[in-house]
Amino acid sequence: MPINLINKDFGEKFYSLLDSTEMQVNIISPFIGLKTAFGLAEWIESLVNIKCCIITRFNREEFIRGASSIEGLEHLIRAGAKLYALQDLHTKLYIFDNQSVIMGSANFTFNGFYKNHEFGLYMENEKEFTKQCQDYFDGILDKLKSNGDWEISLDRILKERQYVNKIIKNLKGKRDMNEYNIAKWGAVINDVSQSTPLNGTEIDFLEDAISDIVTVSNGRTGIWLKFEGTSKERIRNDEIYLKRKRRINEYVNRTFFPKKPTGIKSGDTIFLTVVSKDKDGNEVPIIVGYAEAQGFTESNKIDETDSRYLKWNNRFPYYIEYTNGKFLNDSIMYGISLNELYRELNHKVYPATVNQPNLRIENIKKRHHQKSHIQITDIAKDYLIKKLNNLFEIHEYDNL
Repeated sequence: MPINLINKDFGEKFYSLLDSTEMQVNIISPFIGLKTAFGLAEWIESLVNIKCCIITRFNREEFIRGASSIEGLEHLIRAGAKLYALQDLHTKLYIFDNQSVIMGSANFTFNGFYKNHEFGLYMENEKEFTKQCQDYFDGILDKLKSNGDWEISLDRILKERQYVNKIIKNLKGKRDMNEYNIAKWGAVINDVSQSTPLNGTEIDFLEDAISDIVTVSNGRTGIWLKFEGTSKERIRNDEIYLKRKRRINEYVNRTFFPKKPTGIKSGDTIFLTVVSKDKDGNEVPIIVGYAEAQGFTESNKIDETDSRYLKWNNRFPYYIEYTNGKFLNDSIMYGISLNELYRELNHKVYPATVNQPNLRIENIKKRHHQKSHIQITDIAKDYLIKKLNNLFEIHEYDNL
């Protein structure tokens, strides 16, 4: 694919590429916004064995003024991202799976993605060009690491947030905005592009508000496919979902995750999707029922003190509970194949693809790979509810 210019909808393009990413995403951005950080953290938590590395600035003045979000950094680290601090950074670069690249003027912030007049380019499925960008990223990271230990730790963030909150509290409109807090931390590399002075166009005061466009671009619908089983450990398709759970002494009202599923909120709808085989023996996830999620809290974790923890080989310690569930009371094979959902709704299954009618179905099918859960559209929800209720009349159902 040739180079494509982009002067609007940075966010839409970013999340579109992110949604098809399966292994790693690498980011260079001076500023990290709150809402964009939340969206990326949610995505990281939804995947198994995904890697995310971010090079950014760690300047107190930028946290005070709102140009970058200390809370956003915290959420990314808690989600499993690796963050490194580099002084005088100005480059903005986004690399997806060594396949695709976005580069230009847009910071990883709400304004950078949706509000400011930004300019850049992107290339999809261009391995050679992406490799050059990845080599550039790796070169900076190697220099940064050889310069000292500049990985941003959770402890450093918590301490910095105390300083920032204290300064903001003491300001109360008294401070001349021309004053500048010089405290900053990070590696110093001489050949990194120098930054421009802080100015109003880079400040993300609007991060506190969520607009409709963010909801669409981040795919926040509150409707989820939750996968159980793995491609290497498929659940037999002649099993009955809840009866199997009771038989092997699983928690019947819980579903487990490899990482904290903080994106799933109380009241969200989850469709339990079993990694199994259809009636013809094709390997495909099968949707067997739906329930109301209770949402994730920090206490939703089991460890070695729970005998059932060993069943998942320590890989899936986090969970959510659900209520008001209805599940097929017959063999899993009689549920709804994910292939059927793709065939019937095509690009309308996922929020990130709903406005891409020409997207090939092969690309749509890849979006759930290696994910523990993924959001779907209201259109998909309506289809699944109607189809499942029809199946319940034929095969009966069990509930919680």
